[in-house]
Parts: sequence; C-alpha cells; structure tokens
Amino acid sequence: MPEWDGRGLPPVARARVERYASSGLKTSLLTVPGAVGAEAAGFTAVGEVMGCVVQQVGWTGPAAWAGDQVKLLSGMLRQGYATALDRLGQEATALGADGVLGITVTITALDDVMQEFTALGTAVRAEGDQRPRRLFTTDLPGQDVGKLMQAGWVPVRMAVGVAGRAEFDYNMQYQVNPLAGNTEVDAPTKVVTEVRGAARAEFARAIRDCGADGGIVSGMTLRTWPVQEVAVAGIATVTGTAIARFHEGRAAPTSALKILPLNRS
Repeated sequence: MPEWDGRGLPPVARARVERYASSGLKTSLLTVPGAVGAEAAGFTAVGEVMGCVVQQVGWTGPAAWAGDQVKLLSGMLRQGYATALDRLGQEATALGADGVLGITVTITALDDVMQEFTALGTAVRAEGDQRPRRLFTTDLPGQDVGKLMQAGWVPVRMAVGVAGRAEFDYNMQYQVNPLAGNTEVDAPTKVVTEVRGAARAEFARAIRDCGADGGIVSGMTLRTWPVQEVAVAGIATVTGTAIARFHEGRAAPTSALKILPLNRS
C-alpha cells in the first residue's frame, strides 16, 4: 500500500473507487423509499461513499481551565466534521457523482484522547443532461430531496455549526446544594443559552458562505459538564443542509421539513 500524506483520497478509498469502475457494481445505503424518492428527483445511485478521520483531543485534564477545554473540544469537533465530509465528497467526485444523499456522521471514542469521525452516504448521479455545477451533499434522505425539489429548492451542502462556552460562578456551589430547593442555577442557564445560540449562528454563517438561501436543521446536540463545582462548560452542535431556491414551484407535499430562512441582507 503506497504512503499517504493526508491529502486527496486515502489509498484504500482510491482502491475502492477503482473496484467500482472496473466491476460496474452500484451499491446504495438508501432505503427503498429513499431510492424511489431519489429516482423521482432524477437521481440514480452510484455507490456508497465514506470519509473518516481520527482526531486527537488536546490536553483537557484537571489542570486545564474550562475555557481551554471547550476551545480544544469544539475545535476538534469542527475539524473532524469538516475533514470527514471533505473526504466523503472527494470519493463521490472520483465516482463521477453529482451529489451525496442521506449522509450520517458518527463520532466514536477510541480511547481517552482519540475520536473517530465517520461520514457515510450514497453518491448519486443526475439522469438528465442538466447536471449540477458542483457536488452537493445533504443528510436528507432521497424522499425528502424529492419533495424539496418539487417545492423549488435544491440541496447545496451539509452544514455544521459548533460552539463552546464556559462560565465561572462562585455561587453555583450553593445553588446546586440540595438545601437550596427549586431554584435556577445561573451559570448553566447562561452557558446552554449562549452555546446554542452561537452554534446556530455558525450554522447560518456556513450556509451564507456557500451562497445558499436557507437551511434545514436536522439535528442539535448539547453536552455540558461541571468544573470543580464553581464553573460549567458546554458544547453545542447544529447540523443540517444548506438549500438554494431554483424556481417558484408548488408547496412541498409535506410539513415535515423545517426550513430556516436567512436574511441575506
């Protein structure tokens, strides 16, 4: 196996692309409804594609202040998502695909300092003469992409927003005391409010950066942890798909899609 410098497709992925090209085999991770929906939207499956990376988490031991912890962890998440999705896109491009549907990203802890990011999806190609100018990526299944296009929207790319915050409050140790009764704990309230808002704002910036008109939020996560009983830290992520308007069509035949419009001004 040739040496790999971390750029372009890994040798294993390139070998997988070559096997697809020589065998003509087409594989898919789409469900039956997803495959039918993709076909209705004018796409056929080319093959399943993957991108992965193992990221080391920087030092976050007891000596590290909460602000340093969230900076290291949020940076690791941001880079892990971006690298895995980029490698997935490179493999899809090598297969001659126009887009990738139904992307899932999983994060697996390998030990105390390393985490694996794996992005999986199904590469598809447009059946007609009109093909997208650039590869699109989305975590939406085929049937939702079909409904989206009927409503005059097209997926542009999968977008991710990550944010981390930490807050010190000496009074926190008294507010979480069982004798304090039912009372709001100020520091965690501030952290979860700010971190969710910051993640949504980064998600919106990712959408604007790719020239899209709006976004569909597919998932939101939040993780918080106390730091020595006098501080709290938190990290939030927002994932979804940036979308662009291509014509004024009829309303989508579903209310399941939650579209977050963006003010481009």
